[in-house]
Amino acid sequence: MVYETSYESGRQPFLPDTKRGNWLNPQDFIYAGISLVFRIDIISMSLLASFDTGVLVLIPVYLLGMVIYTVPLMVLQSYMGQFSSSGFISAFRLSPIFKGIGYVSLITNIFILAYHSIFAMVPLLYMFASFNPTLPWSCEGFKTWAQNLTESEEINICNVYIRNETEPEISANATSNDTSSYVFINHHIPSVLYFQYLFHDLKVFHYDDFEFSMSWQLILCALLVWAIIAVIVYKFFQTEVIGTIVRYSVLAVIGLMVFFLIAFSFLPGSGHVFSNLFSMRWRDIVTGIITIPMHGMAAFGPGWGIFLTLSSFNKFRTNVIKQSCLIALGQFVVMIGLDFLTNLSETFFSEKTNGDYYAQVEHMWILYLSTGSVLTHFPWANLWSIIFYFMLFWSSMLLMILQLHTILTSILDEFEFLREKKFQVAYGLIGFLATVSIYFTSNHGVTYFSALAIDTYNTQTAINLLLILIVLWIYGRERFQRDFEFMTSHRFSTWNVYILRFVAPLGMVLALIGGFFISHYEHKITSLVIDVCAIIFIAIPWLGIPGFVIYQMSRSMGSLKMRFLRCCRPTDWFPVEAEEKQKYEQLVGSVEITQTLSELKDEEVI
Repeated sequence: MVYETSYESGRQPFLPDTKRGNWLNPQDFIYAGISLVFRIDIISMSLLASFDTGVLVLIPVYLLGMVIYTVPLMVLQSYMGQFSSSGFISAFRLSPIFKGIGYVSLITNIFILAYHSIFAMVPLLYMFASFNPTLPWSCEGFKTWAQNLTESEEINICNVYIRNETEPEISANATSNDTSSYVFINHHIPSVLYFQYLFHDLKVFHYDDFEFSMSWQLILCALLVWAIIAVIVYKFFQTEVIGTIVRYSVLAVIGLMVFFLIAFSFLPGSGHVFSNLFSMRWRDIVTGIITIPMHGMAAFGPGWGIFLTLSSFNKFRTNVIKQSCLIALGQFVVMIGLDFLTNLSETFFSEKTNGDYYAQVEHMWILYLSTGSVLTHFPWANLWSIIFYFMLFWSSMLLMILQLHTILTSILDEFEFLREKKFQVAYGLIGFLATVSIYFTSNHGVTYFSALAIDTYNTQTAINLLLILIVLWIYGRERFQRDFEFMTSHRFSTWNVYILRFVAPLGMVLALIGGFFISHYEHKITSLVIDVCAIIFIAIPWLGIPGFVIYQMSRSMGSLKMRFLRCCRPTDWFPVEAEEKQKYEQLVGSVEITQTLSELKDEEVI
């Protein structure tokens, strides 16, 4: 027997939640998976921007990433979720000794959801501001509040000359080729200055030692975001209904994205972007390959286990290989579209400097803040600004709704006694999230949260490494392939397994090394509150993994080796449907598979 029951192991028996539901339409999982790439903060903050990178480079690099990284990881997580019909905690019945990973994911997911809500608050704030007769960040509207800026403010793209202390100067000893004596001019963007003006602090985003302040407008938007989520939880929080909402919302967001892509294509400078579509340079190829792991992390949403839990709502026989490929391709289309919007906005601002080498545009959070000034150049600017920021707002809300749904599902799957208190748990969690998110409406929160984003990126990468170890080494390659073929009637090829075993981990290790360096730099310039949050919600929970290992082994008997091997054995690892469970038991009893770490010889157990 490959697995043992909870009665044989002496553990708490797993009782499936019969009310968790399934996708109403098999395609809903595909749309939900595509929506995970709406983690627009990565693209907006130019971490993934492929400016000047041609399609001839981008498409092969992305397809390579799909083959060696994204799709295999999607299939691996889909296997655990769909086979077990469980969230990211209970799915570790595959190897109970590592269930601590599920609890680490739970804590980090909750915290990520709290700070990631800022990407719904900010577009909501700009959407409401767009209802003014004159857009506040238009050149005409900018003049009404520009006088409140500090006198040290530099020039801006509206040419509202307040004060400029950075005119280029040439020293008497400077040579014609010496540019060290030149001081660059920053052309500030009114839509970014508007956000800083809300805090009465132009040092926001500059990582200086600035005084703590909050924006009451952003606080109201934060409360409204969580109020909307609370209503959705009360009215529409069944899996079938959420799937329908996600399906139509993703189609609407993609449709709006295509519309704005076409509109932005007529902006000054857009020809530069399109002229480089088919360029090919070695620099772009190397950069693209290096960013494959980062693209891969963006494909799974802001927290670990979301994709795994979403796949648990599939019917048991769903072909997750086909679905993973479609999701990856859909995410690629969305990512390219958002990347083009970012690049078209950047080139538009470059045109505003008239090609002056010694001038630059200080753009921030391109899609969220800077693009507001781009929209002022369209006819009916208010209308398009409302629609654009609604697109950003709702895409972030979709991601928050799905992440909250996966968190609650995982909690209820694991803790049976909470299932009758679903709404109490949900509203208690929403209250906690709303309280924590208030900090991220401050100038410190919006400036320094990027350190937390890098920390969670490292957490996701490290957990994926552990997942590969658990499924393909401890549980075993042959057992995984047998289970997968039983579940989908399709075989997961051995060469794909070897890619996951040897190639993907190498990229993850390199990504972790780079991530730790970036994280170290970010925390050197961040605030004390962010450092404390990172320790409490990201670093300390990792102690739960070895702690749970020790706890499980202490409840077993025998030598340390025997205890470890027994605790690695799957417990109640079978389909939850009675008919599929019976078929699986017959399959397990008729197939002999080479022993792995998760199997003990009878004489070792005695």
